[in-house]
Formats: sequence, structure tokens, C-alpha cells
Amino acid sequence: MVFWGRYDTIASTVYASDDRLTAYMELLAPYRTKINEARRALQKEADFIGVPLEELWQKVVAEWDEAGNMKASWLPRNFRDGRSLFTLKFPPGWWVDMTATDTLAAINRHFDAGLPTSKDSRAEPLTLAQVTGDDRTLTTAIATWLREDVVLDDGTVPLGVRFLSKHGRPPGGTGMCWGYWMRATDLGEAEPVAVTDTEPILETDTALKKAQEHCKIKTR
Repeated sequence: MVFWGRYDTIASTVYASDDRLTAYMELLAPYRTKINEARRALQKEADFIGVPLEELWQKVVAEWDEAGNMKASWLPRNFRDGRSLFTLKFPPGWWVDMTATDTLAAINRHFDAGLPTSKDSRAEPLTLAQVTGDDRTLTTAIATWLREDVVLDDGTVPLGVRFLSKHGRPPGGTGMCWGYWMRATDLGEAEPVAVTDTEPILETDTALKKAQEHCKIKTR
């Protein structure tokens, strides 16, 4: 299964966030989704044997524990060991603000015949809910147009997109994220993005703990 980020194109993209909690929420949320999907998949079996879904789910989780498997809602230790926190410095330039009224209006003009979605082509106006949503057919189509065809007023091309995390703005943070299109890397040239700091992901990280709490996920 191929996973597409919100503003991916058929080229290289790197995502960043303004604060640690937002970064963890963006990273952990897909795990929560997988757990919920596994739980919902048992609904037919629960209905067939006549027990509540939650009761059946708890029995399955208990059996996994007895068998020595990783418990549902737990992340393996290599989740932390195999990742690091990177502080990035992007080159000078302009970003497309996906929360801006002018941006939404420009996208609406471009897709005047209808927005490309996973279900059909819709004539309804684009809203903030859609650009932060999970319809990758729509968001990647928007990203492809912005990356390949848009030239800014000063004659430059956008570095990428700036958008609000769909998980909201955390206390003390902004919840802002960036999708940077690695044009130089795709051309085989030196990438102007600099990694200015690298940190391990620690179990004691308060932002990680808060994200785990929000996502109902534990780690070892």
C-alpha cells in the first residue's frame, strides 16, 4: 500500500511543523487510525456471535498479550529508536498559505470545472475543511498544480505549502506545518535545506506523552 502525504506530488516532499506536539500528532494519528480500523473490522463477527464490539475487541487484545504479540494501542520501541527530531532551515523564498482566502479563491478559479475528489468531480467551492482533509485525490491534485504550474508575482516558484494541522493548535504552539518540495534533489542538485540540529526521540519527551494521550497510544 502506498501512502501519500497531504501535499505530495510525483517528486520529493519533506514535511515539517512549527512545534513538537504537532509533529508527534501528525506522526501518531495514522497509528490510531489503523487501530480503529482493526477494531471496526470485528463488527460483523461481534454481531454474529451476539456480543458487544468492545467486549470482543478486549478479548482479542488479551489473546494477543498472552501470545506475546504487541498489544493494540502500543508502539514498539523501535518507533523511537528508528527516528529522530530534526530542526530544519529552509532557503529564502515564499510559501503558499493554504489557509489564506486568496489561495482558496485561486484554487477555485483553476478547478472551475469541478474539484477532483476521490468520489467525483464536484462543482462546490473549495473550503479550509477540504484542504486539511484526508481526500488525497484532491489535496495532491492541488499540490501538483501549485508545484508544476504556479509562478509567483516576483517570478519565483513557491518553496511549498504552509498549512494548519488538522489536529489543531496546541497550547504554546501554532499547529502550523510546511510541505517543502525538494526541487533541487529531484534535479540531482545540492539541496539548500540545512539540518541545524538532531535529537533522539525520548520516552520522557513531554510533547510525545501528550500526543500519546490524545491518540490513546502507549509506547515502550
